[in-house]
Amino acid sequence: MVTLIIAEKPNVARKIAYALAEGKPVRKTIGKVSYYEFTRDGKKIIVAPAVGHLFSLAPKTKTYGYPIFDIEWVPVYVAEKGKSYAKDYIKALATLAKRADEFVVACDYDTEGEVIGYTALKYACGVDPSKAKRMKFSALTKKDLLKAWYNLEPTINFGMADAGIARHVLDWYWGVNLSRALTSAIKRASGKWMVLSTGRVQGPTLKFLVEREKEIQNFKPTPYWVIKMLLEKNGEQYTAVYEKERILDENEAKRIVEEAKKGPAFVEKVEVKQQKRNPPVPFDLGTLQREAYSAFGYSPKKTLELAQKLYEKGYTSYPRTSSQKLPKNLNFRSILQNLAKLPEYKPFAHELLGKARLKPVEGKKDDPAHPAIYPTGELPKPGELTKDEQNLYDLVVRRFLALFMEPAVREIMKVIIDSNGHRFILSGARTVKEGWLKVYGKYVKFDEVILPPFKEGEPVKVIQIKREKKKTKPPARYSPAAVIKKMEDLGIGTKATRAQILETLYQRGYIEGKRKIKVTPLGMRVVEALEKNVPDIVSVELTRAFEEKMEEIMAGKAKRDEVIEESKEGLIKILKVFKEKEMDIGRILMETTGTGVTAPETASNSAGLGGDAGKNGRTSKKSASGEKRAPLVVGKCPKCGGDLVVRYNRKTGKRFVGCSNWPNCNVTYPLLQRGEIIPTNKTCCNGAPVVKIREKGKEYEICVDMNCKDWKKGKK
Repeated sequence: MVTLIIAEKPNVARKIAYALAEGKPVRKTIGKVSYYEFTRDGKKIIVAPAVGHLFSLAPKTKTYGYPIFDIEWVPVYVAEKGKSYAKDYIKALATLAKRADEFVVACDYDTEGEVIGYTALKYACGVDPSKAKRMKFSALTKKDLLKAWYNLEPTINFGMADAGIARHVLDWYWGVNLSRALTSAIKRASGKWMVLSTGRVQGPTLKFLVEREKEIQNFKPTPYWVIKMLLEKNGEQYTAVYEKERILDENEAKRIVEEAKKGPAFVEKVEVKQQKRNPPVPFDLGTLQREAYSAFGYSPKKTLELAQKLYEKGYTSYPRTSSQKLPKNLNFRSILQNLAKLPEYKPFAHELLGKARLKPVEGKKDDPAHPAIYPTGELPKPGELTKDEQNLYDLVVRRFLALFMEPAVREIMKVIIDSNGHRFILSGARTVKEGWLKVYGKYVKFDEVILPPFKEGEPVKVIQIKREKKKTKPPARYSPAAVIKKMEDLGIGTKATRAQILETLYQRGYIEGKRKIKVTPLGMRVVEALEKNVPDIVSVELTRAFEEKMEEIMAGKAKRDEVIEESKEGLIKILKVFKEKEMDIGRILMETTGTGVTAPETASNSAGLGGDAGKNGRTSKKSASGEKRAPLVVGKCPKCGGDLVVRYNRKTGKRFVGCSNWPNCNVTYPLLQRGEIIPTNKTCCNGAPVVKIREKGKEYEICVDMNCKDWKKGKK
């Protein structure tokens, strides 16, 4: 009897083999692929890896138009260029499957992992997926893997597999068809091929970003006044604020200041309260992404990649979870004993180990597949982790330690000062008991404003009372972490896909800005064109409805094929409307995109356009053969005569002007990072184009060549 265990990735296969083997497993190879053989309990076991998704969806026949629904699962190297390495893994699994009598899926236990295992069994191994068993684990420790081995599930989780397959099909249907439709609209309006894309989740996400952008653009600041009292006590100065935070009338503000100046000022009341601050709840993925962004500036995608690496190395549990609860049977004491071996955590771990009972704080959210993220107790060797991995590991460990600690206590002091009948508030706050802040305080900022003692009735020495003019501010731009939170709140995307969808919007040139996200003119036009003509494409409600259907499939309350068919019928209606309004949509898009040139779309290179499925880059992506962003042409290149177009740096999101004949021509110019860019068809002294910049209701023209002698005085 030979058992073949299919792992999701090569390093995970190695972890499983070394955990299950009685002794050291034998490493063997088929071509470039390593696998492991050993015996356990008298049974011969082979552990072999996939490398993420080995199979992807693609059209059955080559076609250029839309709609297209006739698709099939094919090897990922057939569907996407640049994935030729997958051929070796498919061959290895097919070869090993012929030797096996029993099959076990040991991919990550979520919808994507189940799809990877399902398709590997069916298409690489030629095995009925219902015949395979399932290893279920949330951490790659020897203890967790042995437990999973001795408690094999009788089958894979078909609810998750069906939900994952449905998501892939729906995302393919919507992403490819809508992207082809946008490209066709541009073609009809301009006669040029320019590939644009959208997707089932990508569209609604861009829509709420556009809505915020419009709020900011349309915002009109309102003036208001704040009144402050500068006072002195014990040689120190303090600032109290008028009880009414905003005065909208300047004359009223003047009157209050003049009256309050007459005094006398005295302490009317002193309020001192103590507030208990409980420890934060365990990390789910979204909370980890937000906290890592706040602490280190890591993008949601980067945080997920780092968390995945820590998981694969065995140091933290599985990251793609929405749970804020720890496993009931987790040996907290054992984990703390191991963490105590690291100097930076030793005092906190020892303090907790002295407790008779270890009960962690937990949140409300739960996830049937995986618990909250926690350190496993396996320790990294000195220097093993990169700086970024170490940062995230420290965040996870300190959060875990904080769960068992006492609440922090904050003292809030409020001094009400009366000056000629006008009240001012002097506020102070300090931490009187650190509690969990001892370990997690480096990631939580509380203001420490310590006030001296005040007594009711005592006179106050006033230095100055003044008014300050301010203006209301527009709504803040979304940060990447805030976008993930908004998607969670709206119920669109999944914990595994949200970070990648945001990254896709950057790659398309629809948004820019690393910390404060700004929608580009192209992104604005795409939403405008769709919302005006086919609003269902950017409908949050429609997307959320299908997310709920996917949850129902997973729970066995809905059938995969019925949900796919329902979505297909709805999409057919949407595409019919789109086709009728293609020219109108194309004209709106052309106002931004100009007349760039890109490679013609083919059936093979369009398969991933706008697709929203996947996790951590494991599903269909845009192929290497050529999806290019529809560029805005601002002029002609003075060196070679090509088009000078606006481009976006994929790493930073910053925009610049470059020649369309790159790499044969290396002409580039920097661009201001704010404001809408409008071509003027003018050139300056060096032959560089002059563009109009429109921002906050103002317009000015400027040469893109910063070496131009008129550059600094170019604003008009």
